[in-house]
Amino acid sequence: MIIRILLIIIIAYALGCIPLPSLICSKLPVKDDQAPAAYTYPQVMKRHGWLGVGLVLVGDVIRALLIILAGGLLLKDFPGIGRRTALLFGIVGQTLPVTNAMRARHGLVFPALLLLWTDWRLFLIALIVFLGVYVATKRISVSTLAAAVSFIIFSLVLGTWLWGVKLILAVLAAAALVLPYWGNLRRYFSDLKKKKGKGEETV
Repeated sequence: MIIRILLIIIIAYALGCIPLPSLICSKLPVKDDQAPAAYTYPQVMKRHGWLGVGLVLVGDVIRALLIILAGGLLLKDFPGIGRRTALLFGIVGQTLPVTNAMRARHGLVFPALLLLWTDWRLFLIALIVFLGVYVATKRISVSTLAAAVSFIIFSLVLGTWLWGVKLILAVLAAAALVLPYWGNLRRYFSDLKKKKGKGEETV
């Protein structure tokens, strides 16, 4: 069983490392060549339009489904845990690839599927929190942090079956989801602190 779990981790991580969205974007016509490189969905939108966003999303979903399939097949005795473990290490592959040049940063599809697979009610709560915080802050990083934290909190508050190994995987997934945005989060909260300090000085 340990060998099969290791195989799941290796396969999922390897698939997560592939910069698939960047490879897709490199083949697309450029809508605005002055737009920044397409590392995030908003950047894909500016540079390649809705076609780019749709193809990148489809590519990420197909890759995630392959990772889920591999996890379930390799751990047939506990397919749910196998699939969640696979998705978790797919997230890690996207977030911390073998080399930084492979980092795509289109990182929301894997975590969204992991949350949806775990509990659709918690997924809806996290999605509402994500959208609400994004409308308020216009920051993907802050919205992602809020969604990840809300997913864990509500899993405990609502008393779902998310316990034991499943809860550990969910917490690790939340950490892996927030990790790539850590620098952005620090800058955001630092800016908030500075603005608050200036506001107090003017009073």
